[in-house]
Amino acid sequence: MRPSPVSCLQRLSMGRGQLWFLVLLGTALARAQPAPPTLAQHYRPGIDVAAYWVSEKYDGVRALWTGTELRSRQGLPIRAPAWFTAGWPATPLDGELWAGRGRFDAAQSAVAQAAPQDAQWRTLRYMVFDLPGHAGGFDERLPALRRTVAALGQPWVQAVPQWRVASHAALMKQLHDHEKAGAEGLMLRRADAPYRGGRSDDLLKLKSFDDAEAVVVGHAPGKGKYAGQTGALVVELPDGRRLRLGSGLPDALRRAPPPVGTVVTYRYNGMHASGLPRFARFWRVRADAPPAPEIQAK
Repeated sequence: MRPSPVSCLQRLSMGRGQLWFLVLLGTALARAQPAPPTLAQHYRPGIDVAAYWVSEKYDGVRALWTGTELRSRQGLPIRAPAWFTAGWPATPLDGELWAGRGRFDAAQSAVAQAAPQDAQWRTLRYMVFDLPGHAGGFDERLPALRRTVAALGQPWVQAVPQWRVASHAALMKQLHDHEKAGAEGLMLRRADAPYRGGRSDDLLKLKSFDDAEAVVVGHAPGKGKYAGQTGALVVELPDGRRLRLGSGLPDALRRAPPPVGTVVTYRYNGMHASGLPRFARFWRVRADAPPAPEIQAK
């Protein structure tokens, strides 16, 4: 549609002051957008572990405090009760909404509610592990993070404990001890790296198994004892390739499988030469992730 002559004249007659105001407004709006979160690569033997801080990997829901609201890893608003974030600083925070070891479903259920339920949120802690707005390396961000959390004085907001290890052997001993106690794994943050969005070796995850997410694009019919039910979920990987997740699928989901477009998490052990995951098995539905649009089943 062509602009009207009136709108063209209005733009031509706009003074420098108005133009400068619009430039400042655009800059402010750009700055108000939350920075993309940092994402983890997988730990690999040979990495200098002495260059990293180590912490527990919390099995919860990633949540970024923008300075005014909580947002998911995908940038969607997280509806928390007003009391949960009351008094939080203008400083952006990066952390995990966590209900405790082995209680991912409880954290996910609380976050997924359209209207937050106080009883559910009172079981959650916000485990803060980084300061996205701080310009320094993690060595500098960590003490600032601890001071920020301590100043809040809220028991449901906690700074994630961080420590150093000297060797790969020591790191693997830490992994064994934590997994034995029910932890999901470990995270490593490079001490001298600034906070930057995207996936890099600045942040590493270490677990006894790998996991990834895929989108349900179909349901394969079951056979034998699963006749009349779902035998496997047909899922699509980010690169467009598809695989079936039958192993690990609970009976309840065989009877009422997650619909097409649902995001699910699966576990696997390494990769085939083709690049597909080895021994892929269903783990859980990601109810906190937005459904994928316009998926065509096969």
